[in-house]
Amino acid sequence: MPAFREKVERLIREERLIAPQMRVVVGISGGADSVALLSVLKEIAPPFSLKIHAAHLNHLLRDEAAADAVFVRRLAQSMDIPLTVGYARVARLAETRRMSIEEAGRLARYKFLIHVARRVGAQRIAVGHHTGDQVETVIFNFMRGAGPSGIAGIPARNRLGVIRPLLEVSRGEIEDYCRGRGLTWRVDATNLSTDYRRNRIRGELLPYLRRFFNPQVDRAIAQTAEIVSQENRFLEHLTIRIWRQIAEAGPRSDYRLPLAQFAALPLVLQRRLLRKLICGKGYALKDFGYQNYSDCLNFLQKSRPGGELHLPHGLRLIKNSRYFTVVKGLPPESVGKGARRILKIPGTTEIPELGLSISAEIKPYRAAADCLLYLSTENYQECFDYDKIKLPLVVRTRLTGDRIRPFGLKGTKKVKDLFNDFKVPLHQRDSVPLVASDAEIYWAVGYRRGAAAPVTQGTERVLLLKAHLANTNEK
Repeated sequence: MPAFREKVERLIREERLIAPQMRVVVGISGGADSVALLSVLKEIAPPFSLKIHAAHLNHLLRDEAAADAVFVRRLAQSMDIPLTVGYARVARLAETRRMSIEEAGRLARYKFLIHVARRVGAQRIAVGHHTGDQVETVIFNFMRGAGPSGIAGIPARNRLGVIRPLLEVSRGEIEDYCRGRGLTWRVDATNLSTDYRRNRIRGELLPYLRRFFNPQVDRAIAQTAEIVSQENRFLEHLTIRIWRQIAEAGPRSDYRLPLAQFAALPLVLQRRLLRKLICGKGYALKDFGYQNYSDCLNFLQKSRPGGELHLPHGLRLIKNSRYFTVVKGLPPESVGKGARRILKIPGTTEIPELGLSISAEIKPYRAAADCLLYLSTENYQECFDYDKIKLPLVVRTRLTGDRIRPFGLKGTKKVKDLFNDFKVPLHQRDSVPLVASDAEIYWAVGYRRGAAAPVTQGTERVLLLKAHLANTNEK
C-alpha cells in the first residue's frame, strides 16, 4: 500500500474523521492538494462504503477561474464523481464586510461547501489542508499572538464536520502522489506572489528558517502543533466540565459565573471560562486579545460590585457581589422598565421582557406543618394568605417612590435601599419583577417578601407563587 494512502487512512482512523457509509463533500479548487484529496478518497471509498460529491467555487477573481472550473468538471467526470459548481463575488463580499480578500474567500468557500453538504445530505466536508498549511498557520498565529488553540493550528476535524485527511502529508508527497497517478493540476498564480502575508511565510520565511536554523523546521513545528492540540483538547474538556458545575442561567438566558468559585480556579481555566462566556454571545474570538482578557481579570479581581467593563463588539462584562456575566448592547434599563402584567390566579403569567414567568396556585391550608411544604429556602417561591390579598395582583417593575414592608421587619423601606442592601447592579434594577397591588409590594422576586398577607393559623387558602427564569435548566 503506498505510503501516501497509508498516512491518509491512518489519520482518518485515529481521528475518526469518517465513519462507514457516510456521504462526503470534497472541496476541489483544481490545485494539487484538492486533486490528490479527491483521488485518494475515491480509492478508499470502497472499504469505507463512502459516497463522494465534489464541490468547486469560482471566486470570480482571476481570469483563469473559468478554466479552473472546466478542469475540475473534466476531472470529476473522469472519476465518475458528481460535481456542484458555484460562483461567489468575493471582491464585493470583502468590500461589504470590510475584510481582506483572503478572509472573504474563506467565508464564501465554507458557506458554499456547507450549502452543498446540506443539499446532498453529506455528513462530512473534506478539504485539502496539508502539513505545509498547518506549519504556515501556526507561524501566522504565533506572530499575531495566540494561545494554545492558535498554536494547535488547524484541527483534523471541527464541529461543523469539516475534515482534513491530508493534514499529515507534505506538499511534496502530494505532488509525488499526483505524478504517480498521472494526475495533473492547476497552479494558482496568486500562491506564487508575495502579496499576501501567508504566501510570504511560505515563499520567504520558511525557506530562510530551513536554510539558517533547522532543515526540518516544518516537522518540528507540526509536531509542536500536535502536542499543543492534544493538551488544548484536554483543557477544553476540563473547562466544559467546570462550566457545567458552576455556570448558572439567569434572566434573558445570560449565563453567569459565581465570583468566589471562579477566583479559586487556576488562571488558565479562568481565561477559558471567559472565552466560553464570550463565545456564548455568538462572537468569534479573533478580536479578543491578550489585553482584553487581562482587563477582564483585573476588573473581576479589583473593581467594586455593580461596575462594568466595555469589550469589543458592544459586549459588556458586568458583576455584582456574587456573580459576573457578559451581556450584549446598551444597559437594559429600557428593556424591562415599565413592564406590567396582571397576574393570572390560578394560572401562569408570561413576562418575556423580564425573562421569566410566574405561576400561581391556590391551595387549602390544613395545618402549619403542611404549609411548610409550600415554602422554599429559595427566593423564587413564596406563599401568601389568599383571602388577605387585594386583587388584582400585578407583576411590574419599580416606580419612583416605591416602598416595601419587608417581612419580619418593622416599618417600610425604599425599594432603592432594598436593592442597595442586596447590591443589585444599577443596570438590572429596572428589570427586577415586583408583585404588587396598588402601592403594596407583596414580593420583590428573587430578593425579599413583603409583610402583607402572611400565612397564619387562621389562613384558610394559601396562594403559592413560583417564578420560573427562562432557560434555567440549560448548562
